[in-house]
Amino acid sequence: MSSRWGSGSRHHLIVVADVEGFGDPVRTGPHLQAVRAGLDAVMRAAFAAAGVEWEDCYREMRGDAVVALTPTNMDKTTFVETALPALVTRLRVHNDTHPGPQLLRLRVALHAGEVSYDSHGISSAALIRTFRLCDAPPLKAALAGSPGLLAVIASDGLFDDVIRHTPAAAPATWRPVPVAVKEADTTGWITLPDQPYSPVPALAGSGGRGVGHPRPDSKSGQDGVVPRQLPAAVRDFTGRDAHLAALDALVPPESDQHDLDKPRARSVVITAVDGAGGIGKTSLALHWAHLNQHRFRDGTLHVNLRGYDPSTQTTAGEALSGFLRAFGIAPRAIPIAADDRSAMLRSLLAGKRVLMVLDNAHSAEQIRPLLPGTPGCMVLVTSRDSLTGLVVTDAAHRLTLDLLDEPEALNLVISIVGTECAAAEPDAVAELVRLCARLPLALRIAATRAATHRHRSVADVVTDLADEGTRLDVLSETGDERTAIRAVFDWSYQQLPPDHAQLFRRLGLHPGPDLTLPAAAALAEQSPVETRPLLTTLTSAHLIEPTAGGRYRFHDLLRAYASDQAHHYDTPEQRHQALESGLSWYTRTARSADQRLYPYLQLRTVVTEPGHAHPIPGTDEAWAWLTGERANILAVLQLAADHQLDHHAISLAGACRFLNSAGSPQEAIDAFSLGITAARRAGKRVQEAMLLIWRGASASSLSDWVQAQDDLDVAVALAEQLDDDTLRALILNDRGWLALRRGQFDEAVQWFTVALPLSRGFDTVRWEAVVEGNLSAAHTSLGHYQLALEHGERSLRLRRQAEDQAGEASAFTQLARAWQGLGDPEKAIQLCRDALARGHSTPLYHHETIAEPLVVLASCLHQLGRTDDAVVRWQEAATIYENTGFAHYAAEVRQHLHDAQPHPEPPSEA
Repeated sequence: MSSRWGSGSRHHLIVVADVEGFGDPVRTGPHLQAVRAGLDAVMRAAFAAAGVEWEDCYREMRGDAVVALTPTNMDKTTFVETALPALVTRLRVHNDTHPGPQLLRLRVALHAGEVSYDSHGISSAALIRTFRLCDAPPLKAALAGSPGLLAVIASDGLFDDVIRHTPAAAPATWRPVPVAVKEADTTGWITLPDQPYSPVPALAGSGGRGVGHPRPDSKSGQDGVVPRQLPAAVRDFTGRDAHLAALDALVPPESDQHDLDKPRARSVVITAVDGAGGIGKTSLALHWAHLNQHRFRDGTLHVNLRGYDPSTQTTAGEALSGFLRAFGIAPRAIPIAADDRSAMLRSLLAGKRVLMVLDNAHSAEQIRPLLPGTPGCMVLVTSRDSLTGLVVTDAAHRLTLDLLDEPEALNLVISIVGTECAAAEPDAVAELVRLCARLPLALRIAATRAATHRHRSVADVVTDLADEGTRLDVLSETGDERTAIRAVFDWSYQQLPPDHAQLFRRLGLHPGPDLTLPAAAALAEQSPVETRPLLTTLTSAHLIEPTAGGRYRFHDLLRAYASDQAHHYDTPEQRHQALESGLSWYTRTARSADQRLYPYLQLRTVVTEPGHAHPIPGTDEAWAWLTGERANILAVLQLAADHQLDHHAISLAGACRFLNSAGSPQEAIDAFSLGITAARRAGKRVQEAMLLIWRGASASSLSDWVQAQDDLDVAVALAEQLDDDTLRALILNDRGWLALRRGQFDEAVQWFTVALPLSRGFDTVRWEAVVEGNLSAAHTSLGHYQLALEHGERSLRLRRQAEDQAGEASAFTQLARAWQGLGDPEKAIQLCRDALARGHSTPLYHHETIAEPLVVLASCLHQLGRTDDAVVRWQEAATIYENTGFAHYAAEVRQHLHDAQPHPEPPSEA
């Protein structure tokens, strides 16, 4: 486009529009293309409404933004009056007609100035300034905090020359903000056209400037004293966009200050930012306060209350004295009593707009004497405590900080070590983020070690942090106790009463990612009723965090700290007793849940755990508990194996059969392997054999025929040594199943036939039903459909006798296969529907009880010419197989889909 415009310089109105959240991961390539097309369309329409043809403008699409220069003869007043409302209208039309990933919200920057043209395009200081305006954090925060679709920022010059003289542009609804982006240090004016700020009367009546709408750097206050007490903000602050937007939304509008009909005009806005030590509360508060102190014309106050410092806490009287002096009150005029100082400060702040930052508070009682008494002010508190009393009694807004998400953590490290270093060591940077648990303070300490020592790479720092036993020591080598990780954690821990501190240490012994109240009580060797209030205190202090479903978790560094404290304060005997109590609870509860799901065959172990298990009344509760505790069960099993607590390891491994149905056959194999090792060490040959049988079945489901055969061979030897018919029956059945899976159908029939009489020796008919069903499947594969029906009918009858709904689903499916083979697909379809009805009533074996009947149903539908219906069923089955870890079955179904659908023939060569 530059060739059309020639060269030289011209004066233009410069418009830059940027799409909010353009790079959101939810947007795919086609979504991004649609968003860019939508941006072009809404801008084109808005310019047309102002009488400007899009083709008459110089314009460039730059990724997620567009820059446009209006013709030199364009009337700027007309553009401001008409283009911005039209842009809102077009955005609404676009969003009403497009799906979520294609929706548009825009930041628009306006400026006027000279622009130079050459063969490469356009450039100028005015153009750069417009881009800086568009990148201004206050503009991003304004749009993020608005429910509307558009945020506009104008340069100071454009506002003075055009907007404040244009009543239709509603100049009283524009707000001045500081713009400090890269080299730019200026003032911009923000408006939200579809969610306008409340008008400032003085501004509306004075044509643009007035006492009611000061410049960001204006000075006002009692006797001209405007305190600006904020300490320096961190230079490389990153992330926390949602929290910044939430704080923006809480700032009381000036127009509300004297309108007592509005709730916020009747009270002071108090916001409590809480979170764990090192989470970045102070950094967030100071960053936001610096960005927004221009909105508080009468000053910004700050005090470090030292609520968790090793030194003495700042008293309310000391803080009040400092605030009063900041407003010019002579020391001799400051009252002696803290209550009198508090009253004087409230009188001084009446009618003023002041931001008060109370950092590192210990309790609500420490804060209350400092609070203003009249509206217009905003109080921002940071604390490791949740300050529930302040929320309940003083209507404070609570804002809790969690760990940084991974992109934010990566950006923080990159901002410290530099983009060049990060690009050279991307894997090391990612590992550093993981080892520091995404805790901001730890990330800063670790990244600074790499950034300040030229001879040390990020990989070197990662090596320093790799040993969990010394990681806290490495992160405490800062030369400043206030920033050492261990000291930061100490300040919170040392505030705990002895019984709370002991629970904290016990929780550090838990190997899993999270735990519930009953599990915590088991570790503490207490009842849940006794443990609940202790956990509440720990969560309030952010030494442990509550998560969904009544669970609690540490981040990795706090877990290491808690474990470290346990090893420092508790004896080996005390730690062993706590671990034994926790392991016993998990073992008892896992076995109880396993018995609910698989009552027909249990790991015949003589181990009897004392105490109580978590109540498991039925199969649904058993499935929910096992799948919810999956990661913990595996971690506890590994701990038991590592400590050679064989009775726990054997029982926990035996309770891991649910992993196959949960889509994790490899995890089941790993769990059974730990149990097999423990059984061999303990000389428990029956349990070893059963775990071998189950591991072989899991290996077979993954088509690992060698592992499956090897496990069965070892189990056979054990069964012969023990002369155990129960084991023989199980092994024969599994050998038949292995042959069936490998396509050796005659051999499968032989194994099942031998297993059948032995299966009748169990104390339940369930295993006889299993073998009958397997014989039905084998005969169907051989084309012996009448035999398949006979075995299938017997299997169904026995399944019903055993009240085995999952088994009924499998039996119906086998009968459906046989009827399909006999040429009656309609009969088979009805049987598949019966199977699905049973399968949906149980949480178990969905790869068998739902996916398999879906496959047979699809095949019958396809046979009847109902290909579209068949494709839907195959797709459902493939999804279930993929979600339950049976990728090879899913691949077979995908092949059916491919074969069933028409494929255009390639064009013949001329």
